[in-house]
Amino acid sequence: MEILKIVVIALTGVIIASLLRSVNKEISIYIILATVILLFLSITDKLTDIFSFFESIFENVTYGKDFLPVIVKVLAVAYVADFTAQLCKDAGEVSIGSKVELAGKIIIFYLAMPILTAILELVGNLLS
Repeated sequence: MEILKIVVIALTGVIIASLLRSVNKEISIYIILATVILLFLSITDKLTDIFSFFESIFENVTYGKDFLPVIVKVLAVAYVADFTAQLCKDAGEVSIGSKVELAGKIIIFYLAMPILTAILELVGNLLS
């Protein structure tokens, strides 16, 4: 089971970082960063499967093909922004983490603008 591997990596990283935090705080931040990278690498094969799934859906969709890449980009921005913000907060940089979250929200809104425009045009066409 993949989740057990992830739990073991995470708990090992947390324990080592906690033990080293009292000795040297900077080293504990590197341990956390290494743990996060290991966790990310352990799920990359799942990400490949997810993108293959989206590709198969994209090939079979006839209406709204323009929107699926936007949705995938929005999901990617949301996950990357949240991941980075949490990493910044774990490193004690709460203000930087908050700004990363804000930037992610602005980018998501920017990416969703074509979808919002299409919805407004559709509503306008239905009402007239």
